[in-house]
Amino acid sequence: MGVGPGRVFPRLTVAVVALLPVGCADSDSPQLVPRQVTRKSIPSAGSTIPAPRAVTTSPDNTLYLLDNAGRVLVFDRDGNSLRQWNMPESDVGNPEGICVLSDGNIAVADTHYHRVVVFDDVGHVQRMIGQEGQGDGDFFWPVAVIEDDRGHRFVSEYGGANRVQKFDRDWNHLLTFGGIGDQPGEFQRPSGMVWHAGRLYIVDAFNDRIQVFDGDGQFVEILGTRDESGRLHYPYDIALGPDQNLWVIEYGAGRISRFSLEGDLLGRFGSTGSGPNQFGTPWGLAIDSKRRIWVADTRNHRLVSIDL
Repeated sequence: MGVGPGRVFPRLTVAVVALLPVGCADSDSPQLVPRQVTRKSIPSAGSTIPAPRAVTTSPDNTLYLLDNAGRVLVFDRDGNSLRQWNMPESDVGNPEGICVLSDGNIAVADTHYHRVVVFDDVGHVQRMIGQEGQGDGDFFWPVAVIEDDRGHRFVSEYGGANRVQKFDRDWNHLLTFGGIGDQPGEFQRPSGMVWHAGRLYIVDAFNDRIQVFDGDGQFVEILGTRDESGRLHYPYDIALGPDQNLWVIEYGAGRISRFSLEGDLLGRFGSTGSGPNQFGTPWGLAIDSKRRIWVADTRNHRLVSIDL
């Protein structure tokens, strides 16, 4: 593993003046109209342009991105490349979730190696947590990591487990909740997570919903199913904006949806495709303190920034 030099990569900026509805089901949904949309290819890996899979931001708006070449890439607040490093291993698959911890370290859900890898901010491995399994403290396809305001870490897993585990700041296991199914409190691919005001918001991808839990893993409620206009289609990631709204990226619909904390749909942007206002099977999103949205536009092999 090594730390690579930063690279400048091409970008294309599009000023958006209007949006069309993204489909019949969304004809009555409020539409978001960004001031600007910028599309960028991520730095090449040899002769190829990899696809981004996950993004997150730090308090100073530094952007961290995972791609399917097994790299962690770091960009400044304007999307300029700063540095990059490789995962310890990536022959059997690549990671899907990344989180900047309160101590400044970077936690990566190393999905296909069934572990969490913690790096410092320049890419040196600090520790590896877990091994393949379904016991407490083991992992089976971990896909996301987040931290609450007390330093507890939550890791979501799909596959046989379809669960969430909670750890303390030293990565000691505290509790496990979930299980496969479509009933309240059960999951079919729990993916991105957000912590806010004592609640854990989790996108339950194949159940097309957002589930809400307290810090002890107790089910609270379901969002995203209130009426047909707010239905989700394979939500893969979720972020909390500085406006205290929930922003969801939908892998199946190729769009961003904005919800209140109570689950009211406030707006949508995008559709499936490769055009200026479209996304191809997007996997992740993040929002910085300036309310700029960053999207891992996976199938289109690009990073998209949206200024609202």
